Order: sequence, then C-alpha cells, then structure tokens
Amino acid sequence: MTSKKIVIIDDDPDIRLSLEQILNSKGYNAISFEDGFDFFKYLKNGDIPNLILLDVMMPVMSGWEIQRKLKENPKWNKIPIIFITCRTTDTAKEMGKRYGIDYIEKPFDIEDLTRRVKIAIIE
Repeated sequence: MTSKKIVIIDDDPDIRLSLEQILNSKGYNAISFEDGFDFFKYLKNGDIPNLILLDVMMPVMSGWEIQRKLKENPKWNKIPIIFITCRTTDTAKEMGKRYGIDYIEKPFDIEDLTRRVKIAIIE
C-alpha cells in the first residue's frame, strides 16, 4: 500500500515542519509549500495529493484564493481541503466549512488533527 500524499501550505516554517513531522510519523507522505505559487507548480507536474492542509491568512496568496483556483480546474477540484488557521470568527469558521471539508483552529491538538486527517482521507 502506498502512503497517502498530504500537502501543507502555510507561510509559517515552524507550522510546516511540525505538520510534516507529525504526519510523516503517522505513515503519510507529507510535503509542504510556503505559498500557492510553488504548490501550483507541483500540481502542474501531475502530483495530485490526497488532501491539502491549507492556511487561510498568507501574505502572497490567501488560502481562499488557492481554494478558488483549485475549484476552477477539473483536475484539482475534487482534492479535499482542511483549512488550518488562527482566525476564530464565526464568519471564518462558516467559510472554512463551506469551502473545505473541515476547519481546524491554531493552535491545534495533534491527536484531533490526525483524527480529522484520517477521516478526510477515508483510509
């Protein structure tokens, strides 16, 4: 069985490293990107992940913009997205659940995050 590919997109290097280490230790193949531009280069090479963990607030391209670009492309519009953010407003939560399959607030609990990832990937 090949491990499921999970992409992490977050501008915070500590979050990216932590999530990669957590997910790789659980048997996933996790890789991360600092912004949407490098991520879209990855996708254009034909590498389609099983799940995306996506920060909402990023300086160059927001998570909402990345999500919108993904939905515009039929090759990518079925990739499940879990938004991960420190935004805790009701509006942000509603948008996260409307445009992704889940919404996780930072700081996150490791066990809760891995449980949600497992559910999202449906192993």
